[in-house]
Amino acid sequence: MENPTPLETPETSQKTSRFLLPASALIVLLIVTAVGMYTWYYLYNPCEVNAVKDATAFLISQRNSYDNAYQFAATASRTSLDRPVNTLKQIFMDTKEVVVPACMQTAKNELINYMGAVIRAFQAFGAQEANATIRDLVNQSDTHYDNFTTELEAVNKCAPFCAPWD
Repeated sequence: MENPTPLETPETSQKTSRFLLPASALIVLLIVTAVGMYTWYYLYNPCEVNAVKDATAFLISQRNSYDNAYQFAATASRTSLDRPVNTLKQIFMDTKEVVVPACMQTAKNELINYMGAVIRAFQAFGAQEANATIRDLVNQSDTHYDNFTTELEAVNKCAPFCAPWD
């Protein structure tokens, strides 16, 4: 027997080691990604389903209370707006101070903006500002109200996988 032929030629060995490094890097990347997602979901999760449900219930309750006070204020005369507007301001401040999950911050901000625009509209009405100014403020409040509803629905659909920066 002369020299036995090796099972692997140097070329085959070189090709295998050339693909081994990228394949290993890909596997490590997949493992790190999986561990990162697991950690985020169980430790950080800024949009936990029960927290979203609780915050949604609170924000809707605040909106409904505000809408009732808004309807009452709309029946008041210019000279008797102080008390109804103060009620609106109190609901506004209470809503502003509540902490919501990070993914719901945009919805909360839209609700706050809606409330603020309504208050400014009543203040403009009480100060006898131009009707166009009051109308613009009411239109702004309508836009924020619609944005609040849309954002709230979107967050409730994507929870718990909503990103806080969406």
